[in-house]
Amino acid sequence: MRLTALTTHIPEERIAAEQIIRDAGGSPSEARVFERLFGLGQVSSCAKSETRYDQFARIIEDLQAQSGDIPRPDTLIHVRGLPMRDCAPGAVAPRLRRDFAFLSHVRQKFDLDQTNCAGLIWALELARTLMKAGQARVVAVLAGDGHDRLRLADRYVPGSTLMGDAFCGLILVPDADAPADTGLRVGRISLTCHPRFAFGYKGSSAQMGSFFAAHGQIVSRTLRDLGFDWTSGSPLLPHNVNRLAWQSFCTETGLATDRIRLGLLPDIGHCYTVDPFLLLKQELSDPDSNLNRDPGTPATLLSVGMGGYAAGCQMRRTVPSSLSTCSQRSSSHALSA
Repeated sequence: MRLTALTTHIPEERIAAEQIIRDAGGSPSEARVFERLFGLGQVSSCAKSETRYDQFARIIEDLQAQSGDIPRPDTLIHVRGLPMRDCAPGAVAPRLRRDFAFLSHVRQKFDLDQTNCAGLIWALELARTLMKAGQARVVAVLAGDGHDRLRLADRYVPGSTLMGDAFCGLILVPDADAPADTGLRVGRISLTCHPRFAFGYKGSSAQMGSFFAAHGQIVSRTLRDLGFDWTSGSPLLPHNVNRLAWQSFCTETGLATDRIRLGLLPDIGHCYTVDPFLLLKQELSDPDSNLNRDPGTPATLLSVGMGGYAAGCQMRRTVPSSLSTCSQRSSSHALSA
């Protein structure tokens, strides 16, 4: 399976960590300790005048611009991580299908609303399964969450993270249908659920603490499933849960800290399902990254979600890329060599 188009959108507005933690009943000193310990100073936020529909409209316009001669999608997968349903009159995906000709050929739609942060990688496996069964030829994936109907306090997960807003779109096609020099080949995918953490967001303080403490073990299992190379220089693109969790992971495993991409974390926080794909776009935008220069170098995307869900995958270029042949946009990246 080939990823032929990737576009992301990070809203420009920011909310300070202290403002969120104070709204949740925390003190300014708690906010300062949280920021120093976890490396989270602020989160990205949609403008009050904009809805999730507005964010996804940008995504679809960019996907259409990138798609070139690829046929229009016949399948749409909509992924959410935030445990909150759309109101029926304003449901986002049906409205997008009505309003955008790019989605006019969609004949089947799937919702992945697992209320955890690993769902976008699960969507890759769904797309691959549909293609192997002959049930889909071109799959569009839309993912992202906003907090427009929630309190600031709902962005705060004590002892863990702060949630930001961001959005992502993908176009996936069977490998045989994609030009040889186009896109990223999606390799191994690992999907795991750890039932002992099935309490999800509803766990007690002790239960949540046990889940956070198991983060390193869960990540290690997923990486083993993927055949991750612990000694190479290939990048690991993780969920942006917090800096301390990844520092601890490197200490436990001996993985070099510079292989884990955390550059977006201090600015935008943890953006549910889309973190690894925001980082993938950033990696592709760097002409000096190994992912662009060496087709043998995979990028490993990984996310661990509430409820004990974990998912990872590996992607690599089909041929080396160069700066002159990679389309650069502020919120999108054309995946051509």
